[in-house]
Amino acid sequence: MTTPSIPSADLQDRQSAADAPRRRPTRAILAVVGAAAVVGVALGAAIGPQHQTVSASTTGDEALADRIRSLPGSLDSFRALSVAEIGPDGAVFAGLGDADPSDPGAPTADTVFELGSITKTFTGALFADAIERGEVDPDDQLAEHLPDLEGTAAGDVTLASLSQHSSGLPGLGATAEAQALSGVLLNENPYATTTTAQLIADAAVAPVDPAQGSVYSNFAVSLLGTALVEAADADDYASLLRERITEPLGMDDTVVAATVDDVPADAVPGFLINGVPAPRWWGEGYLPAGSSTFTTPADLALWAQANLDGTAPGAAALDPTAPMGEGAEIGWGWITSAAFDGDGLQTWHNGGTGGFRTMLTLDREGGTAFLALSNTVAPADYIAMSYASGAPIPAVDSASVGVAWGIFGLALLLSLVALIRAFRVKALLPSIGDLIWATFGLLLLWHSGPWFSVGGWLWGIAFAPALAAIGILILRTSRAPLPLAPRRRAWYWWAVAVIGAVVTVGVTFLW
Repeated sequence: MTTPSIPSADLQDRQSAADAPRRRPTRAILAVVGAAAVVGVALGAAIGPQHQTVSASTTGDEALADRIRSLPGSLDSFRALSVAEIGPDGAVFAGLGDADPSDPGAPTADTVFELGSITKTFTGALFADAIERGEVDPDDQLAEHLPDLEGTAAGDVTLASLSQHSSGLPGLGATAEAQALSGVLLNENPYATTTTAQLIADAAVAPVDPAQGSVYSNFAVSLLGTALVEAADADDYASLLRERITEPLGMDDTVVAATVDDVPADAVPGFLINGVPAPRWWGEGYLPAGSSTFTTPADLALWAQANLDGTAPGAAALDPTAPMGEGAEIGWGWITSAAFDGDGLQTWHNGGTGGFRTMLTLDREGGTAFLALSNTVAPADYIAMSYASGAPIPAVDSASVGVAWGIFGLALLLSLVALIRAFRVKALLPSIGDLIWATFGLLLLWHSGPWFSVGGWLWGIAFAPALAAIGILILRTSRAPLPLAPRRRAWYWWAVAVIGAVVTVGVTFLW
């Protein structure tokens, strides 16, 4: 029987050297995973979706501000609010929350917001005023004022039907419709490329279906405003609005932005529901519909007051002229329906742009009005509704809560799958597919996660495993390059990657 020999020091050194490569990757992998966790969560917290809610900052009338803060329900998803009560003796204003992250503080009566479709009440008033001046008649065909549309289906519709959203035209012209898709995809302004000339060109080829009934149409109201400019022999919509409405009423801070240079430098930024900054909207063609109107609470209160007391130019626009479905009626732009509290009627319009929501409602019989301006896409209608009726601001329902947290679970799972496979794959393609699917989950989470209650750090938790997977793949290929496709079932992994790419691009259309 032979006695085992004790390894020499040289053999021990060689054994240690052989073991070292197996230990070093373990340490490296742990370092990659740890760094990815820290970086992922830090990035999510720093630049990820935000939990928006109205802060304690307040300006203006404290009693009104307290009333808004005490409304039943939650102010989550709003960032800043400007509200006003308007009556025969004037307006009372209050601002809540921090409107601009770079300049904290609540909005004042002179803070500039994007107004959105409340602009249609300006266009309606211009229409009523033009009727009173004898420049147009409600039954005029559009081609009578826009001769380029002579012989087209759009040229035959009446001016009244344009204002009442019953013309049969689609909601947007072809150019804006195409830009709306890319605008959603890239979070960009969909109205920039539609000039007045392009608006008319789109109308010349637009389908008209009067049988479709009442269909809300930015296209129709923009064509109406363009016709009114021609009927008045004005330079453009901005000058007509200034001459006939804003200057006579002293609304000095209300402007429309036909170009990016027309956007007021002091306008507060707007935000999506997940805290992502929204693009500024500007563009010439859709100005009459409210694509890019900027105003202040003080100016909008002047507009409300003038309509209540009958001194507004074109105040006849308030009077209903046609049904609009679901018990509502419409005048020249203004909508009349049952009041939020169920007592009588309210005459109103709301508005929205890329990152703003607005609401103005008039009680013509009582001589009062209320306005709410928000610089996120959480509906300002909810504030006006709760203010008037005491009904709770609608909360995120339990189904939506479950879906939002389910999306987090899906994103985390897809990210973890990418991480786990990165340790084992013998070719790059399966991991590329995994990372594409993880990207899909992360984009979906960014858009539709539970940002009504948490911040971007949660997104960072889901992002960290995918980031670690990338680091591990880099580490592995630096030591021994991996082939692109596996030798078996390569077709399957190509299909996984391609389908993942398609749904990843598709989910971006949620924006």
